[in-house]
Amino acid sequence: MRRLAALLAAVLVLAGCSTEIAGTADVPGPGTGPVVSKFDLQQRLVGAMPTDPELAQLGLHWSSPPLPFIESENSHYKFIYDCPSYLPSDVAIQAAEYGTAASGSFDHGATLFVMTASYRGPSGPTAVAQARTFRGCIQLPGAVRVPLPPLVGADEQTAFCGGTTDSFGFNRVCILLLARQNAATVATYVVGDKNPAVPPAQMETDLPRVGQMLATALTRA
Repeated sequence: MRRLAALLAAVLVLAGCSTEIAGTADVPGPGTGPVVSKFDLQQRLVGAMPTDPELAQLGLHWSSPPLPFIESENSHYKFIYDCPSYLPSDVAIQAAEYGTAASGSFDHGATLFVMTASYRGPSGPTAVAQARTFRGCIQLPGAVRVPLPPLVGADEQTAFCGGTTDSFGFNRVCILLLARQNAATVATYVVGDKNPAVPPAQMETDLPRVGQMLATALTRA
């Protein structure tokens, strides 16, 4: 788990880079949608992050509590921040919140990175449809799309998983993309084990539970 920060940055590239982009007819222009103050938007996103009790049910806790993403001249809203290019729907993002939760020890543990964005108009599902076609820049060996049961609260959902083995052990990595109306969440869930000969089976049982927790949180956006 020692290299987890670098791994998280690398795998987020998976979800955003694409050789085929979905249509953008549903992406609203800069002047459309109801006028909501930045403060109110950000407060709703704070409420749309997993709560301490929700994380505790998965054995997780906030290691880096949720923070707002602050735009600057050189850093603009992006659903998949580490991808070099923007999604067409990124123009409709009004606010974003991100945080990191973790559990376990050096020998075995899990980490969850979450970013939720608020859009003008119902562009959340459009963002997920665009972000899921990332096969042009896969950085994670063996990454494949994996099935998830229907997640209550999500209008659009998808997940991809892969694994890496290095001198620190085995990491099973999954990218989850969820959307509901005017909001969308991208999350990276990593389960690692120091013993590379024992890939952690925890991911297979955890992933639907992690997905449902994120979908439930998304209903509060």
